[in-house]
Amino acid sequence: MQVSVETTGAVERRMTIEVPKEDIVPKIQSQLKSMARKTKVDGFRPGKVPVRVIEQKYGNKVRQEVLGEILKTSFSEALTQEKLSLVGDPIFDLNDDIKELDEGLSYTVTFEIYPEITTLQVDGLAIEKQVSDITETDVDTMLYRLRQQRQTWKDVERIATQGDSIVFDFVGTINGSSFKGGEVKQASLILGKNDFTLPGFEEKLEGVKTGDQREFDLTFPDEHSNREIAGQTVHFVVNVSKVRAVYLPEIEAEFVKSFGVPDGRVETLRVETRHNMERELKYVTDIKVKQQILEALLKANPIEVPPSLIEQETQQLLKSRQQEWKNKNLQAEMFKDEAQDRVKLGFLIGELVNKHNFKVQAEEVRQMVERIAFAYDDPDAVVRQYYADEERLKEVESIVLENQIVTWLLNKAQITEKQTDFYTIVMGENQTAIGQMANK
Repeated sequence: MQVSVETTGAVERRMTIEVPKEDIVPKIQSQLKSMARKTKVDGFRPGKVPVRVIEQKYGNKVRQEVLGEILKTSFSEALTQEKLSLVGDPIFDLNDDIKELDEGLSYTVTFEIYPEITTLQVDGLAIEKQVSDITETDVDTMLYRLRQQRQTWKDVERIATQGDSIVFDFVGTINGSSFKGGEVKQASLILGKNDFTLPGFEEKLEGVKTGDQREFDLTFPDEHSNREIAGQTVHFVVNVSKVRAVYLPEIEAEFVKSFGVPDGRVETLRVETRHNMERELKYVTDIKVKQQILEALLKANPIEVPPSLIEQETQQLLKSRQQEWKNKNLQAEMFKDEAQDRVKLGFLIGELVNKHNFKVQAEEVRQMVERIAFAYDDPDAVVRQYYADEERLKEVESIVLENQIVTWLLNKAQITEKQTDFYTIVMGENQTAIGQMANK
Protein backbone atom coordinates (compact mmCIF):
# COMPACT_ATOMS: atom_id res chain seq x y z
CA MET A 1 0.00 0.00 0.00
CA GLN A 2 1.36 3.39 -1.02
CA VAL A 3 0.38 6.54 0.88
CA SER A 4 1.06 10.20 0.16
CA VAL A 5 -0.16 13.15 2.24
CA GLU A 6 -0.76 16.72 1.14
CA THR A 7 -1.17 19.58 3.62
CA THR A 8 -4.18 21.61 2.48
CA GLY A 9 -4.65 23.67 5.64
CA ALA A 10 -3.44 24.05 9.21
CA VAL A 11 -5.71 21.23 10.35
CA GLU A 12 -6.70 19.68 6.99
CA ARG A 13 -4.97 16.95 5.02
CA ARG A 14 -5.57 15.23 1.68
CA MET A 15 -4.30 11.66 1.54
CA THR A 16 -3.90 9.52 -1.58
CA ILE A 17 -3.87 5.77 -0.98
CA GLU A 18 -3.06 3.07 -3.52
CA VAL A 19 -3.97 -0.52 -2.65
CA PRO A 20 -2.42 -3.18 -4.98
CA LYS A 21 -4.56 -5.89 -6.52
CA GLU A 22 -2.66 -8.49 -4.50
CA ASP A 23 -4.39 -7.12 -1.39
CA ILE A 24 -7.81 -7.06 -3.04
CA VAL A 25 -8.34 -10.06 -5.34
CA PRO A 26 -7.91 -12.72 -2.60
CA LYS A 27 -10.58 -10.97 -0.54
CA ILE A 28 -12.99 -10.95 -3.47
CA GLN A 29 -12.32 -14.63 -4.27
CA SER A 30 -12.68 -15.63 -0.62
CA GLN A 31 -16.04 -13.84 -0.40
CA LEU A 32 -17.30 -15.44 -3.62
CA LYS A 33 -16.27 -18.95 -2.45
CA SER A 34 -17.97 -18.39 0.88
CA MET A 35 -21.19 -17.39 -0.90
CA ALA A 36 -20.94 -20.44 -3.18
CA ARG A 37 -21.04 -22.71 -0.15
CA LYS A 38 -24.03 -20.97 1.44
CA THR A 39 -26.17 -19.59 -1.42
CA LYS A 40 -29.09 -21.54 -2.92
CA VAL A 41 -29.32 -21.32 -6.69
CA ASP A 42 -31.92 -23.18 -8.80
CA GLY A 43 -30.41 -26.09 -10.68
CA PHE A 44 -27.53 -26.66 -8.27
CA ARG A 45 -27.24 -28.72 -5.13
CA PRO A 46 -26.59 -26.80 -1.88
CA GLY A 47 -22.86 -26.11 -1.52
CA LYS A 48 -22.15 -27.10 -5.13
CA VAL A 49 -22.83 -23.78 -6.88
CA PRO A 50 -19.87 -22.91 -9.17
CA VAL A 51 -17.97 -19.74 -8.23
CA ARG A 52 -18.44 -18.41 -11.79
CA VAL A 53 -22.24 -18.52 -11.27
CA ILE A 54 -21.94 -16.58 -8.00
CA GLU A 55 -19.62 -14.15 -9.81
CA GLN A 56 -22.24 -13.49 -12.49
CA LYS A 57 -25.11 -13.02 -10.03
CA TYR A 58 -23.41 -11.32 -7.09
CA GLY A 59 -20.03 -10.08 -8.33
CA ASN A 60 -20.83 -6.35 -8.04
CA LYS A 61 -22.38 -6.78 -4.60
CA VAL A 62 -19.32 -8.66 -3.34
CA ARG A 63 -16.96 -6.05 -4.75
CA GLN A 64 -18.99 -3.31 -3.08
CA GLU A 65 -18.68 -5.07 0.30
CA VAL A 66 -14.96 -5.68 -0.20
CA LEU A 67 -14.49 -2.04 -1.23
CA GLY A 68 -16.10 -0.81 2.00
CA GLU A 69 -13.88 -3.11 4.05
CA ILE A 70 -10.71 -2.07 2.22
CA LEU A 71 -11.50 1.66 2.50
CA LYS A 72 -11.98 1.30 6.25
CA THR A 73 -8.90 -0.82 6.95
CA SER A 74 -6.50 0.87 4.51
CA PHE A 75 -7.41 4.38 5.70
CA SER A 76 -7.02 3.35 9.33
CA GLU A 77 -3.61 1.80 8.60
CA ALA A 78 -2.55 4.90 6.65
CA LEU A 79 -3.47 7.19 9.58
CA THR A 80 -1.39 5.01 11.90
CA GLN A 81 1.50 4.93 9.45
CA GLU A 82 1.51 8.73 9.05
CA LYS A 83 0.88 9.35 12.78
CA LEU A 84 -2.25 11.46 12.12
CA SER A 85 -5.25 11.80 14.46
CA LEU A 86 -8.59 12.03 12.65
CA VAL A 87 -11.24 14.59 13.62
CA GLY A 88 -14.81 14.27 12.32
CA ASP A 89 -15.92 12.41 9.20
CA PRO A 90 -13.51 11.98 6.27
CA ILE A 91 -14.59 12.62 2.66
CA PHE A 92 -13.65 9.79 0.26
CA ASP A 93 -13.13 10.28 -3.47
CA LEU A 94 -12.66 7.08 -5.52
CA ASN A 95 -10.38 7.42 -8.53
CA ASP A 96 -11.30 4.01 -10.00
CA ASP A 97 -14.55 2.35 -11.07
CA ILE A 98 -15.69 -0.50 -8.85
CA LYS A 99 -15.59 -2.84 -11.86
CA GLU A 100 -11.82 -2.32 -12.00
CA LEU A 101 -11.31 -3.25 -8.35
CA ASP A 102 -9.56 -6.49 -9.39
CA GLU A 103 -6.77 -4.34 -10.89
CA GLY A 104 -6.14 -2.41 -7.65
CA LEU A 105 -7.61 0.61 -5.93
CA SER A 106 -6.60 4.27 -5.83
CA TYR A 107 -8.52 6.84 -3.83
CA THR A 108 -8.11 10.16 -2.07
CA VAL A 109 -9.58 11.16 1.25
CA THR A 110 -9.84 14.65 2.75
CA PHE A 111 -10.06 15.00 6.49
CA GLU A 112 -9.36 17.19 9.50
CA ILE A 113 -6.78 16.46 12.17
CA TYR A 114 -6.13 17.56 15.71
CA PRO A 115 -4.02 20.72 15.90
CA GLU A 116 -0.36 20.19 16.64
CA ILE A 117 0.58 22.01 19.84
CA THR A 118 4.35 22.03 20.11
CA THR A 119 4.78 24.52 22.96
CA LEU A 120 2.50 26.03 25.57
CA GLN A 121 3.00 29.46 27.13
CA VAL A 122 1.66 29.24 30.68
CA ASP A 123 4.08 31.26 32.81
CA GLY A 124 3.38 34.84 33.83
CA LEU A 125 -0.08 35.18 32.27
CA ALA A 126 -1.23 38.68 33.26
CA ILE A 127 -4.63 39.19 34.90
CA GLU A 128 -6.26 41.88 37.02
CA LYS A 129 -8.11 40.75 40.12
CA GLN A 130 -10.75 43.08 41.52
CA VAL A 131 -10.81 43.09 45.31
CA SER A 132 -13.12 44.83 47.75
CA ASP A 133 -13.58 45.44 51.46
CA ILE A 134 -17.28 45.29 52.27
CA THR A 135 -18.20 48.43 54.22
CA GLU A 136 -21.09 49.21 56.54
CA THR A 137 -22.42 51.46 53.77
CA ASP A 138 -22.44 48.45 51.41
CA VAL A 139 -24.48 46.52 53.98
CA ASP A 140 -26.86 49.48 54.33
CA THR A 141 -27.37 49.45 50.55
CA MET A 142 -28.09 45.72 50.61
CA LEU A 143 -30.64 46.17 53.41
CA TYR A 144 -32.28 48.93 51.36
CA ARG A 145 -32.56 46.51 48.45
CA LEU A 146 -34.11 43.93 50.76
CA ARG A 147 -36.67 46.54 51.73
CA GLN A 148 -37.33 47.22 48.03
CA GLN A 149 -38.16 43.53 47.57
CA ARG A 150 -40.98 43.93 50.09
CA GLN A 151 -42.13 47.35 48.92
CA THR A 152 -45.85 48.12 48.51
CA TRP A 153 -47.77 50.69 46.47
CA LYS A 154 -50.49 52.92 47.94
CA ASP A 155 -52.85 55.35 46.25
CA VAL A 156 -52.12 59.01 47.05
CA GLU A 157 -54.17 62.17 46.53
CA ARG A 158 -51.39 64.53 45.49
CA ILE A 159 -49.35 65.60 42.49
CA ALA A 160 -47.17 62.79 41.12
CA THR A 161 -43.45 63.09 41.79
CA GLN A 162 -40.35 61.13 40.71
CA GLY A 163 -40.69 57.47 41.65
CA ASP A 164 -44.50 57.50 41.71
CA SER A 165 -46.55 55.12 39.61
CA ILE A 166 -49.22 56.64 37.34
CA VAL A 167 -52.11 54.46 36.16
CA PHE A 168 -54.03 55.81 33.15
CA ASP A 169 -56.15 55.20 30.03
CA PHE A 170 -55.34 56.87 26.74
CA VAL A 171 -56.68 57.27 23.23
CA GLY A 172 -54.44 58.24 20.33
CA THR A 173 -55.61 59.57 16.95
CA ILE A 174 -53.89 60.58 13.73
CA ASN A 175 -55.62 63.45 11.92
CA GLY A 176 -58.73 62.68 13.97
CA SER A 177 -58.79 59.00 13.01
CA SER A 178 -58.14 56.05 15.32
CA PHE A 179 -55.50 53.44 14.55
CA LYS A 180 -54.66 49.91 15.65
CA GLY A 181 -53.28 49.94 19.20
CA GLY A 182 -54.26 53.58 19.68
CA GLU A 183 -56.54 52.92 22.66
CA VAL A 184 -55.16 51.43 25.89
CA LYS A 185 -56.80 50.83 29.26
CA GLN A 186 -55.00 50.79 32.63
CA ALA A 187 -51.50 51.44 31.34
CA SER A 188 -48.89 52.44 33.90
CA LEU A 189 -45.46 53.99 34.18
CA ILE A 190 -43.09 55.08 36.93
CA LEU A 191 -41.94 58.67 36.73
CA GLY A 192 -38.21 58.89 36.32
CA LYS A 193 -37.62 55.46 34.80
CA ASN A 194 -38.01 56.69 31.21
CA ASP A 195 -38.89 53.20 29.99
CA PHE A 196 -42.42 53.71 28.65
CA THR A 197 -42.91 52.27 25.17
CA LEU A 198 -43.85 55.65 23.65
CA PRO A 199 -40.85 58.06 23.75
CA GLY A 200 -41.74 61.49 25.16
CA PHE A 201 -44.99 60.24 26.72
CA GLU A 202 -43.73 60.19 30.31
CA GLU A 203 -42.64 63.83 30.28
CA LYS A 204 -46.17 64.90 29.35
CA LEU A 205 -47.53 63.37 32.57
CA GLU A 206 -45.27 65.16 35.00
CA GLY A 207 -47.26 66.97 37.71
CA VAL A 208 -50.54 65.08 37.20
CA LYS A 209 -52.80 63.86 40.00
CA THR A 210 -55.67 61.39 40.22
CA GLY A 211 -58.60 62.40 37.97
CA ASP A 212 -56.55 64.69 35.70
CA GLN A 213 -56.91 64.70 31.93
CA ARG A 214 -54.03 65.64 29.64
CA GLU A 215 -54.06 66.28 25.87
CA PHE A 216 -50.89 66.57 23.83
CA ASP A 217 -49.27 65.76 20.49
CA LEU A 218 -46.21 63.56 19.92
CA THR A 219 -44.37 63.27 16.61
CA PHE A 220 -42.63 59.94 16.09
CA PRO A 221 -39.51 59.32 13.96
CA ASP A 222 -39.73 57.57 10.60
CA GLU A 223 -37.76 54.60 11.96
CA HIS A 224 -40.07 53.99 14.93
CA SER A 225 -40.73 50.27 15.44
CA ASN A 226 -44.53 50.72 15.39
CA ARG A 227 -45.27 51.24 11.68
CA GLU A 228 -48.74 52.59 12.54
CA ILE A 229 -47.25 55.74 14.09
CA ALA A 230 -43.81 55.92 12.43
CA GLY A 231 -43.35 59.41 10.95
CA GLN A 232 -46.77 60.49 12.22
CA THR A 233 -47.99 63.13 14.70
CA VAL A 234 -50.34 61.48 17.18
CA HIS A 235 -52.82 63.37 19.35
CA PHE A 236 -53.24 61.75 22.78
CA VAL A 237 -56.02 62.17 25.33
CA VAL A 238 -54.93 60.73 28.69
CA ASN A 239 -57.15 60.16 31.75
CA VAL A 240 -55.27 59.52 35.01
CA SER A 241 -57.08 57.03 37.27
CA LYS A 242 -54.47 56.62 40.01
CA VAL A 243 -51.27 58.06 41.38
CA ARG A 244 -49.49 55.56 43.60
CA ALA A 245 -46.50 56.04 45.86
CA VAL A 246 -44.07 53.35 46.92
CA TYR A 247 -43.72 52.52 50.59
CA LEU A 248 -40.75 50.63 51.99
CA PRO A 249 -41.19 48.54 55.13
CA GLU A 250 -39.30 49.59 58.23
CA ILE A 251 -36.52 47.32 59.43
CA GLU A 252 -38.15 45.97 62.55
CA ALA A 253 -38.49 42.54 64.16
CA GLU A 254 -41.17 41.08 61.83
CA PHE A 255 -39.32 42.31 58.75
CA VAL A 256 -36.07 40.75 60.03
CA LYS A 257 -37.79 37.43 60.83
CA SER A 258 -39.25 37.29 57.30
CA PHE A 259 -35.67 36.80 56.06
CA GLY A 260 -35.08 33.75 58.23
CA VAL A 261 -33.56 35.46 61.27
CA PRO A 262 -35.41 33.86 64.23
CA ASP A 263 -34.36 36.36 66.91
CA GLY A 264 -35.68 39.31 64.86
CA ARG A 265 -32.66 41.43 65.71
CA VAL A 266 -31.37 43.94 63.13
CA GLU A 267 -27.79 43.26 64.22
CA THR A 268 -28.20 39.55 63.38
CA LEU A 269 -29.67 40.42 59.98
CA ARG A 270 -26.69 42.71 59.28
CA VAL A 271 -24.25 39.93 60.19
CA GLU A 272 -25.98 37.36 57.97
CA THR A 273 -26.26 39.89 55.15
CA ARG A 274 -22.54 40.60 55.35
CA HIS A 275 -21.74 36.87 55.30
CA ASN A 276 -23.88 36.39 52.20
CA MET A 277 -22.21 39.38 50.55
CA GLU A 278 -18.78 37.94 51.33
CA ARG A 279 -19.78 34.63 49.74
CA GLU A 280 -21.18 36.47 46.73
CA LEU A 281 -18.01 38.53 46.40
CA LYS A 282 -15.83 35.42 46.41
CA TYR A 283 -18.14 33.63 43.96
CA VAL A 284 -18.15 36.50 41.44
CA THR A 285 -14.44 37.25 41.87
CA ASP A 286 -13.53 33.59 41.29
CA ILE A 287 -15.62 33.51 38.12
CA LYS A 288 -14.04 36.69 36.75
CA VAL A 289 -10.51 35.54 37.59
CA LYS A 290 -11.19 32.17 35.94
CA GLN A 291 -12.50 33.87 32.81
CA GLN A 292 -9.45 36.13 32.68
CA ILE A 293 -6.87 33.38 33.09
CA LEU A 294 -8.53 31.22 30.40
CA GLU A 295 -8.72 34.21 28.05
CA ALA A 296 -5.03 34.90 28.74
CA LEU A 297 -4.21 31.24 27.99
CA LEU A 298 -6.04 31.54 24.66
CA LYS A 299 -4.30 34.79 23.75
CA ALA A 300 -0.85 33.46 24.61
CA ASN A 301 -1.35 30.22 22.64
CA PRO A 302 -3.05 30.91 19.27
CA ILE A 303 -3.96 27.69 17.47
CA GLU A 304 -6.02 26.64 14.47
CA VAL A 305 -8.83 24.18 15.18
CA PRO A 306 -11.00 22.02 12.89
CA PRO A 307 -13.97 23.99 11.45
CA SER A 308 -16.19 20.93 11.84
CA LEU A 309 -15.70 20.99 15.62
CA ILE A 310 -16.48 24.72 15.73
CA GLU A 311 -19.69 24.11 13.80
CA GLN A 312 -20.62 21.22 16.08
CA GLU A 313 -20.01 23.34 19.21
CA THR A 314 -21.94 26.25 17.67
CA GLN A 315 -24.99 24.07 17.14
CA GLN A 316 -24.78 22.71 20.68
CA LEU A 317 -24.59 26.26 22.07
CA LEU A 318 -27.52 27.33 19.92
CA LYS A 319 -29.68 24.46 21.17
CA SER A 320 -28.66 25.07 24.78
CA ARG A 321 -29.31 28.83 24.64
CA GLN A 322 -32.66 28.37 22.90
CA GLN A 323 -33.77 26.21 25.81
CA GLU A 324 -32.16 28.41 28.47
CA TRP A 325 -33.48 31.71 27.08
CA LYS A 326 -36.75 30.18 25.84
CA ASN A 327 -36.20 31.81 22.46
CA LYS A 328 -36.42 29.72 19.27
CA ASN A 329 -35.47 32.68 17.04
CA LEU A 330 -31.78 32.71 17.97
CA GLN A 331 -29.27 32.35 15.12
CA ALA A 332 -26.24 30.04 15.22
CA GLU A 333 -23.95 32.83 14.01
CA MET A 334 -24.46 34.58 17.38
CA PHE A 335 -22.47 31.85 19.13
CA LYS A 336 -19.73 31.08 16.59
CA ASP A 337 -16.98 33.13 18.29
CA GLU A 338 -17.80 31.62 21.67
CA ALA A 339 -17.84 28.15 20.15
CA GLN A 340 -14.44 28.71 18.55
CA ASP A 341 -12.92 29.81 21.87
CA ARG A 342 -14.43 26.82 23.65
CA VAL A 343 -13.01 24.39 21.11
CA LYS A 344 -9.57 26.02 21.32
CA LEU A 345 -9.65 25.93 25.11
CA GLY A 346 -10.62 22.27 24.97
CA PHE A 347 -7.47 21.44 23.00
CA LEU A 348 -5.22 23.61 25.17
CA ILE A 349 -6.59 22.14 28.39
CA GLY A 350 -6.33 18.64 26.93
CA GLU A 351 -2.67 19.28 26.12
CA LEU A 352 -2.02 20.52 29.66
CA VAL A 353 -3.74 17.45 31.10
CA ASN A 354 -1.56 15.11 29.02
CA LYS A 355 1.66 17.03 29.56
CA HIS A 356 1.33 17.54 33.32
CA ASN A 357 -0.72 14.45 34.16
CA PHE A 358 -3.66 16.18 35.84
CA LYS A 359 -6.12 13.71 37.34
CA VAL A 360 -9.62 14.04 38.77
CA GLN A 361 -10.05 12.61 42.25
CA ALA A 362 -13.35 10.91 43.08
CA GLU A 363 -13.64 12.88 46.33
CA GLU A 364 -13.37 16.21 44.46
CA VAL A 365 -16.13 15.14 42.08
CA ARG A 366 -18.31 14.11 45.02
CA GLN A 367 -17.80 17.49 46.69
CA MET A 368 -18.73 19.33 43.49
CA VAL A 369 -21.89 17.24 43.02
CA GLU A 370 -22.89 17.89 46.63
CA ARG A 371 -22.36 21.65 46.19
CA ILE A 372 -24.61 21.59 43.13
CA ALA A 373 -27.23 19.49 44.94
CA PHE A 374 -27.25 21.78 47.99
CA ALA A 375 -29.41 24.33 46.15
CA TYR A 376 -32.27 21.82 45.72
CA ASP A 377 -35.02 20.75 48.12
CA ASP A 378 -33.82 17.14 48.18
CA PRO A 379 -30.00 17.20 47.84
CA ASP A 380 -29.59 13.44 48.35
CA ALA A 381 -31.93 12.69 45.46
CA VAL A 382 -30.01 15.07 43.19
CA VAL A 383 -26.71 13.42 44.13
CA ARG A 384 -28.17 10.01 43.22
CA GLN A 385 -29.40 11.38 39.89
CA TYR A 386 -25.93 12.63 39.01
CA TYR A 387 -24.27 9.32 39.83
CA ALA A 388 -26.93 7.45 37.84
CA ASP A 389 -26.28 9.60 34.75
CA GLU A 390 -22.83 9.01 33.28
CA GLU A 391 -23.13 12.02 30.96
CA ARG A 392 -23.89 14.47 33.78
CA LEU A 393 -21.14 13.01 35.93
CA LYS A 394 -18.62 13.51 33.12
CA GLU A 395 -19.66 17.16 32.90
CA VAL A 396 -18.87 17.58 36.60
CA GLU A 397 -15.53 15.82 36.14
CA SER A 398 -14.69 18.26 33.34
CA ILE A 399 -15.50 21.22 35.60
CA VAL A 400 -13.33 19.80 38.41
CA LEU A 401 -10.45 19.20 35.99
CA GLU A 402 -10.77 22.69 34.54
CA ASN A 403 -10.76 24.18 38.03
CA GLN A 404 -7.56 22.26 38.83
CA ILE A 405 -5.88 23.71 35.76
CA VAL A 406 -7.14 27.22 36.53
CA THR A 407 -5.63 27.01 40.03
CA TRP A 408 -2.36 25.74 38.56
CA LEU A 409 -2.27 28.57 36.00
CA LEU A 410 -3.07 31.18 38.66
CA ASN A 411 -0.11 29.99 40.72
CA LYS A 412 2.09 30.84 37.73
CA ALA A 413 0.26 34.03 36.74
CA GLN A 414 1.17 37.67 37.17
CA ILE A 415 -1.77 38.95 39.22
CA THR A 416 -2.42 42.64 39.79
CA GLU A 417 -5.03 43.53 42.39
CA LYS A 418 -7.38 46.46 41.82
CA GLN A 419 -9.34 47.86 44.75
CA THR A 420 -12.99 48.18 43.74
CA ASP A 421 -16.25 48.66 45.56
CA PHE A 422 -18.51 45.65 46.14
CA TYR A 423 -21.35 46.65 43.81
CA THR A 424 -19.03 47.39 40.89
CA ILE A 425 -17.65 43.86 41.14
CA VAL A 426 -21.00 42.09 41.38
CA MET A 427 -22.78 44.31 38.85
CA GLY A 428 -24.30 42.23 36.09
CA GLU A 429 -23.86 38.97 37.98
CA ASN A 430 -26.54 36.93 39.73
CA GLN A 431 -26.74 38.66 43.06
CA THR A 432 -27.20 35.58 45.16
CA ALA A 433 -26.51 37.47 48.39
CA ILE A 434 -29.85 39.20 47.87
CA GLY A 435 -31.60 36.16 46.50
CA GLN A 436 -30.59 33.84 49.33
CA MET A 437 -31.94 36.24 51.95
CA ALA A 438 -35.12 36.90 49.98
CA ASN A 439 -35.89 33.20 49.51
CA LYS A 440 -35.59 32.22 53.17
